[in-house]
Amino acid sequence: MKVKSRYPEKMEYKARTEWDGKTGGIAFLKNGELVFDTPEVYGGRGQGLCPYRLFIAGILGCINNTFLDIQRMSNLEIITFNLEGKLLVQFDGAGYSVSQFEVSGKLVVPEDDLYLAERCIEQAKKYCPLTRSTKDCIPISYDIKVEAE
Repeated sequence: MKVKSRYPEKMEYKARTEWDGKTGGIAFLKNGELVFDTPEVYGGRGQGLCPYRLFIAGILGCINNTFLDIQRMSNLEIITFNLEGKLLVQFDGAGYSVSQFEVSGKLVVPEDDLYLAERCIEQAKKYCPLTRSTKDCIPISYDIKVEAE
C-alpha cells in the first residue's frame, strides 16, 4: 500500500562546484557557498570541509530533520536532542570506500512522553531518506538513548 504524503512526490536538489586552483573548491548551493578541501593526510591543505565530514553531517542532518518532522506530527515535547556520527572509510587495496555509519545521540523528553519518543526515533531511523537510500551498501548502527526528565 502506498503511503500518502503531505509533501511533494518528487524533489530535486542541485549544487555546483568550482575548483579553487589548489586542493579543494567551493560548492555553490541554493542558500550559500561551502568551501571544501582535501585533508592533509591525502596531500591537501585541509583549508575547508572534508567531503567525508560533509557526508556524515548530511546523514545526521537528514536523521535530525526526519525526526523533527515526525516529532511535530506526534506532538512530542523535546527537552534536548543531539546526534553524533562516525563515518568509517577503508582502503581495500584498490581504493577507498565508506564501510559503515555509526550514529549515536541522546533525546530527552518529559516523563510522560518516553514511549512516544522511542517510537519517533524508530520512525526517524526507518524513514530518513539518506539512510534509506544507502542502507543496502553501507551498514549503519544506531545508539540513540531516549531519557525522561
